[in-house]
Amino acid sequence: MKNKMICALLTTVMVLSFAACGSQGNGAASAESTVTSESGAEASTAESSAAEASAETTTEVSADAANGTSYEDNFAVSTEDAAAFAKKIQDAVAAEDLNALADLVNYPVYVALGDGSVIETREDLIALGADKIFTPELKDSMANADLSELSPSMAGFTLYSTGDGPNITFNVQNGVLGISGINY
Repeated sequence: MKNKMICALLTTVMVLSFAACGSQGNGAASAESTVTSESGAEASTAESSAAEASAETTTEVSADAANGTSYEDNFAVSTEDAAAFAKKIQDAVAAEDLNALADLVNYPVYVALGDGSVIETREDLIALGADKIFTPELKDSMANADLSELSPSMAGFTLYSTGDGPNITFNVQNGVLGISGINY
């Protein structure tokens, strides 16, 4: 239980830090905004920065966005939608389908292999290999997870079967559900 609480706390901190980073934009856009605001063209720079951010987000959209589903936060996700997303995770893990699992991730994602690391891209997650990701313990935990027990928190939803076993956390980022942490 202690490990689960630590993982949930770390996931919350990561989510909040990613949210803060996303709201500030990248350094180049911020510098560009400062320079153009001094020249009086602030509105057009803000529009182009928003368009760039939108384009980046669009390239990493999960299946929820393709279905037209968008959420304000974790608490706006219905019980049915959370259970349906968790079922997709269960199915990908059961089939040891790393591509399907990678498609369910909102990047960057925390993966607690070894000392744990933040995986920035789909390609980096795939490069870890199915044998490392789909441990027998993770497969067992996902297979036995109770989808009716999912409840939202600031960190999102945690899918697991027993106290200290492996779990997968998913949450809302940029309006869509996606995996934010895989904890062993």
